[in-house]
Amino acid sequence: MTDGERLDHLTLVMQASKEEMADEIIRLRRENRELKERLEKEAAKEAERKSHQQRKPIKSRWKKLGAPVGHHGATRSKPDHVDKTIDQYLDACPDCGCRQMGIAPSANQEHIQEDIIPAHVEVTKFIHHGYWCPCCKEVKMAGYAPEEVPYGYLGPNVLILTVRMKYHQGLSYEKIRQFLEGFCGLKVTESALAQALQRIARWLEVEESIVLAAIRASPYVHIDETGWKIAGRGHWLWDFVNLRVALYKIRRSRGQSVPEEVLTKNYQGHVISDFWSAYNKIGKLRQRCIVHLKREMKRVKELDASQNSQQAYKCLNRILNDAKRLNDRRKEFDAPIFIHRLRLLEHRLFEFATGTFEGKHWQRISARMLKYYREMLTFLKVNGLPSDNNHAERMIRPNVIFRKISFENMSEKGARAHEVLMSLLQTLRLQKMEPSAFFKQAYLAHRQGRPQPLLMLQ
Repeated sequence: MTDGERLDHLTLVMQASKEEMADEIIRLRRENRELKERLEKEAAKEAERKSHQQRKPIKSRWKKLGAPVGHHGATRSKPDHVDKTIDQYLDACPDCGCRQMGIAPSANQEHIQEDIIPAHVEVTKFIHHGYWCPCCKEVKMAGYAPEEVPYGYLGPNVLILTVRMKYHQGLSYEKIRQFLEGFCGLKVTESALAQALQRIARWLEVEESIVLAAIRASPYVHIDETGWKIAGRGHWLWDFVNLRVALYKIRRSRGQSVPEEVLTKNYQGHVISDFWSAYNKIGKLRQRCIVHLKREMKRVKELDASQNSQQAYKCLNRILNDAKRLNDRRKEFDAPIFIHRLRLLEHRLFEFATGTFEGKHWQRISARMLKYYREMLTFLKVNGLPSDNNHAERMIRPNVIFRKISFENMSEKGARAHEVLMSLLQTLRLQKMEPSAFFKQAYLAHRQGRPQPLLMLQ
């Protein structure tokens, strides 16, 4: 056996012994915790009640409002063209009434103002002329006009404006109806708008399939979920995102079946997520969100001011900061040295996870580290992989705002429309494309019988 084979064999033995040790530690901790809970159940409840009753100190504002000292002011830039010019003249002096005033061109003052012209409803009649074809021996009809929605009573501009107001501005159908009637003079019911968006979503499902394929082919994907309701029943809205695309799914389940459905069981990319167990078997490698962990560490530090708690916080925080510094200085080290330091960090995490802690909060965190210590430093193993799941939280934020100002969805069709339209809207935003122009072009193309997808992702 060569030296390399002996080293690989020794490494496998050490890893196996660590896994056995971790299982045994978890079992002993579970037994210890159950015994303590039986003896100190009432005392723990009382302590927890008192800790929640304590008011947290109000934090002072972290910086002064307004622009910093020395900041150059910014004014609105002048338009590059003028559509209309209005000249204002004087017939007499406004003070004395003199009518013999001379013109003073050098004293002229210009004032440029931008405004919106109130919209009006434009009614268009499309006449499709018929023609007799002597070769085919049948009547042929003229095709659709560029702006024509087949069998539709609302034009494409109204529909796309409704999509923007509903899923970007987050307005209710009632407010959209009021805006269209008050500002544009178009009378339409709320149910007509809802059904129109559902039809648009059905025609744009072919574009959503492009987003789904891009997510499945992505080298890594951020995943997060938040509560949702369909007709008052509890569901979950999932987001699968990266820096270029965003995909949303609303499902009844919060389990592993949803990521498997979207990414498939054989997904070979890397998954970045929080510590929810539904992600435990998804992806080739997994990166657990360090920001989630640090946020919980800070909260536990504030709840438990004991010396043991403060020491635990310093120890784990030092390990995570060292991992960040190692990632920032990646180019300074040769591969063997970098791998060696990575293994040292994993060993330090394992030692922290197997330590003894008095408080139940740090016992929970250490148990989590014992389970996921290999998945905390994946960003060091894969160059360019983010160490946090902040992007998923930012991309799920528009849905959270939508949830706060609406009743979420009242039907399965409405939920499906939300999935398709929100996925396309956020993907176009990440692609730095104008959503209105694309929605109009794609909807008219598919509605007029051209099924090929138009979405081109970068």
